[in-house]
Amino acid sequence: MKTISIAIPTYEMHGMGCAYLKQSLDILAGQTFKDFDVVISDHSVNDAIQNLCASYMQMLDISYYRNDTHRGNSSANCNNAIKNAKGSIIKILFQDDFLFHKQALEDVARAFDTGGSWLITACTHTKDSVHFFRPFYPKYNNNIYLGRNTISSPSVLAIRNDHPLLFDESLIWLMDCDYYRRCHDAFGDPIILNSITVANRIGTHQVSSTLATEALRYKEYVSVVNKYDTGIRRAWLICIGALRYGIRRLVQ
Repeated sequence: MKTISIAIPTYEMHGMGCAYLKQSLDILAGQTFKDFDVVISDHSVNDAIQNLCASYMQMLDISYYRNDTHRGNSSANCNNAIKNAKGSIIKILFQDDFLFHKQALEDVARAFDTGGSWLITACTHTKDSVHFFRPFYPKYNNNIYLGRNTISSPSVLAIRNDHPLLFDESLIWLMDCDYYRRCHDAFGDPIILNSITVANRIGTHQVSSTLATEALRYKEYVSVVNKYDTGIRRAWLICIGALRYGIRRLVQ
């Protein structure tokens, strides 16, 4: 059993999937920490990513899984990678993101030496994988499930593989915020590593630019409010959400 399994959900990503994944695999191959494997759950309709993974089998311990179930649902694809991970620690890494430096996995492994069930790390952002901006240092907040994301994308997340939680497959926009709330409910405060380990790629391929319409955001907001809140607070939060997402325009 490996210490860390890198769980990567993949798909075509508007023609950029292979290029993004190749860069990430190259960085993984150069990590100072070697006790890890890579778990690919692929929603692609073609063999491009599978062929790319096959070309890296001599450099990396890769397990490839074609996932034809719930194609297009990023939460479901991520869950499939988690379910197939065998390492003691599961490190989520989205296809378009990548580890920021060659000691990143070493930093993650060492952070778990102090105990704790889940870890979040600092990150940075890039558009071209060359220039970096907006370093982000995570913290947990009690209203994170409402979309106030003070942690960043799931690529900054690692969790012990004894009883790992799965993402809510009914959520797309708030999948990460809901997951962080449930991790906190189940395991308490996260380990926080204020060292940048991940670069998040910004671009038009992101869910925020493609699928996360105003209507979807409001629908998911109401869903998480109903999941976690009751009574007057729930009614108040739904009203706040209607103002935030312009629900009056949606019913015209």
